[in-house]
Amino acid sequence: MKLIVFLMSLLAVSGVVATFGREYNAAFWARSSEARAFEILASRSEVPELPFSNRSMREVFETCARVQQSLIQAFQPPETQRAVDESCAALARDALIKNPTYSAAHTILMLSTADAAQGAQALIQSQKTAPRESWNAKLRLREGLSLQSATSPALDAALESDVNFMVQTPAGRNWLARLYHADPASRAMLVRVIDQRPNAEKASFLREVRALGQD
Repeated sequence: MKLIVFLMSLLAVSGVVATFGREYNAAFWARSSEARAFEILASRSEVPELPFSNRSMREVFETCARVQQSLIQAFQPPETQRAVDESCAALARDALIKNPTYSAAHTILMLSTADAAQGAQALIQSQKTAPRESWNAKLRLREGLSLQSATSPALDAALESDVNFMVQTPAGRNWLARLYHADPASRAMLVRVIDQRPNAEKASFLREVRALGQD
C-alpha cells in the first residue's frame, strides 16, 4: 500500500514538473528579445511547446505577431520568412485542436499564410471569436487590406465590424487615425464606415486625423 501511495505521489510530482517546465520555457521565450524570439522561430527546432494556461498562450501568440510584423522578419529571404510563419502556424494549430474558438490562434493563422483565401477565412474566424478585443481587431485591420484579392461580403463585414468597435473609444479613434495616415489604402473603408457613426464619434475621429497631420 505504501508503495502504491509513493508511486502515485511520484507520478503527481512528475506531472507538476513537466507542466511547470512547459510553462516556464514558453514564458521565457515569449519574454525574450525580438531578435532572440525570431532566431528560435526561424530555427524551427527550438520553438517551445504550447503552454497549458491561457495567459501563457496569449503571451506566445503576442510574441509571434510581434516577430511576424517586425523589420527583422521583413528583411529576411522568403524561405526564412516561411519558417517563422510555419513555426507560429504550428503553435496556432495546436491551440485550435484544444480550443477551436481560441481567437488569438485564428489571428496568428491569418498572419502566417500567404494564401489570400485562407487568410481571409482565418480573419473572419478571428472576428467571430473575438469581436470586441482590440489586439485582435488591430491585427485584422492591418492585415485585412492586403486580403482584398480574396474580398467577400463576410470579409468586408468582419473588417467593418472592427472599425465600428474601435471607433467607439478615444484610444480606438486615435489608432484608426494613425492607420488612416500610415496606409492610404485604408482611407476609403474608414471614411465609409465611420461616416455612419454618431456625430460625436465622427467629429472626434476627424480631430485625431487633423492633429496627426499637423505633427
